[in-house]
Amino acid sequence: MNFDDFYSRKYSYFSEEHSGGMEECLIEYKVNPCSAVDLGAGEGRNSLFLASLGFNVTAIEPSKIGAKKIELRAQESGIPLTVINNDFLSASGKLSDIGFLVALTSLDHMEFGYICKTINEIKRIIKPGGYVYIMVFTEDDPGFKKDLDNASECSLFIKHYFKKNELKKFFDDFEILKYAEYIKVDELHGPKHYHGKAKLFARKLL
Repeated sequence: MNFDDFYSRKYSYFSEEHSGGMEECLIEYKVNPCSAVDLGAGEGRNSLFLASLGFNVTAIEPSKIGAKKIELRAQESGIPLTVINNDFLSASGKLSDIGFLVALTSLDHMEFGYICKTINEIKRIIKPGGYVYIMVFTEDDPGFKKDLDNASECSLFIKHYFKKNELKKFFDDFEILKYAEYIKVDELHGPKHYHGKAKLFARKLL
């Protein structure tokens, strides 16, 4: 089983709502429309929201079904954006001068060595003064503890659960504007379950 199986089940398996936390950060820090990347865009909920605000969005999604779904939803909505059906490191070589990057629960689906390379590449493509909004699963997640009764049906896909403050340390050369680690109930997909998460909003230094 992989994400193609979930994406093919219904129109929006993981919800149609964009990230409220991301929106709050954009508003609080007055992030103006700019070139943006959605890393691991899934079914496109955040890509479409950003594009609707006037961001020039590149949605990078390795799932073929997920990428096709983003394209279809963009066409239906009349919202222009670019969709790349590939992994981030294969797709990022031509990207630069990015003002905003969002990566919601996508880094944790990578092996640790690939995460390190990906974060270095994120830092390369973000322009000075640009922002990142990143969310990952942590070792507080029931999936890490093999508590499958309380874990997501997707927990077996996670390749790296982040340790306490690990995400924050990866970006210690950025200005950390917001950082939090927490446990949250999720009833948006599958049986009711819980997540241990870390959330970071940071700005590349000028």
